[in-house]
Amino acid sequence: MKVESVEAFPISIKAEEKLRGGTFAYSHYQTVLVRATADGVEGWGEAMTRFDPEATALMVRYLGKGMAGRSFEGIADVWKESWRELRIRGHTRGIDVEALSGIEIALFDSLGHAVGKPLGALFSRTPAREVPVFAGSLFASRGPLKGQVEDAMSRGLAGAKVKIGFGVEKDRQTLSQVRGLWEEGMIVADANGAYDARGAAKACKAFADLQLAWFEEPVLSDDFDGYDSLKGSSVKIGAGESWFAGDFQGAIERRLVGVLEPSVSRCGGVAVQMDAAKRAASKGIGFSPMTGMNSAISVAASLQAASARPSLGVEFNPFTNPLQSELAAGLGQPSRGRIKVPAGHGLGIDVDVGFVKAHSLKA
Repeated sequence: MKVESVEAFPISIKAEEKLRGGTFAYSHYQTVLVRATADGVEGWGEAMTRFDPEATALMVRYLGKGMAGRSFEGIADVWKESWRELRIRGHTRGIDVEALSGIEIALFDSLGHAVGKPLGALFSRTPAREVPVFAGSLFASRGPLKGQVEDAMSRGLAGAKVKIGFGVEKDRQTLSQVRGLWEEGMIVADANGAYDARGAAKACKAFADLQLAWFEEPVLSDDFDGYDSLKGSSVKIGAGESWFAGDFQGAIERRLVGVLEPSVSRCGGVAVQMDAAKRAASKGIGFSPMTGMNSAISVAASLQAASARPSLGVEFNPFTNPLQSELAAGLGQPSRGRIKVPAGHGLGIDVDVGFVKAHSLKA
């Protein structure tokens, strides 16, 4: 494989809605899109951006300079060389790995186009044609929960993720309201690390009768002892969206969670996510790819991953997010809690270059 070029497109679009969780607030939909050309074939990827798109874009370009014009045995060699360079400098978390994730996704998209296969078929001989999906996410700050639940139900989703993290009593009221509105729905509570271990244990007891699918990130993502203390709680625990390539093995071996939720555009890329899902399955841990406020590229990659590795569900945003609704064509619509996996080559979607250029920040 010869990597000819790697380009970064930092994107930032102002959010019109009020999106506030227990530990964060979104003012913009932002990300860094990556275009890589290998063996003459173009592919697209995404580097998750929660800090500064321009900073992440600089890292994509830095790593890309070390790849462009060179030949490698395959994507794994490209990734390992970059990882080695990052590792010896202590950069195995944060925007450095997010940048590498975006490049790796783009190279897999390119490879899929080159060999004429969807990405899922590169990891499974019999990838699923459709996978379960649930709404991500319901925000109380957005407006009445009733309308959000009705929107998610009308879009054919299996359930919804609900942003909490405002104290046990208020969180229980929010979750109880959603459960009352959607008795049969798959409800995931997401605190984004708002609790300490003691508070999380209290929350688990308070949520015990709400039949949650799982409780995501009750404590901070790197509080492994906190997750360990929640083993055996009455509510299944999920985490992984804020974990990077070096975090998964130990967490899985310790069975810190019941549901693993890696983000393909953050964790290190497609192969890292696939390996984590395989390891998790061997320990009886469920798999649910996180997409959150990311773009259609992460959604497509996550659907492909879920087609190759059995998933409890993939987040699918039914609400306003131009990065998902306007960036690319090829994502289907949910029906009865499931969605067809894009059947085209690579990611299976067609990125609108005009949209990318119209919303890119100046280099």
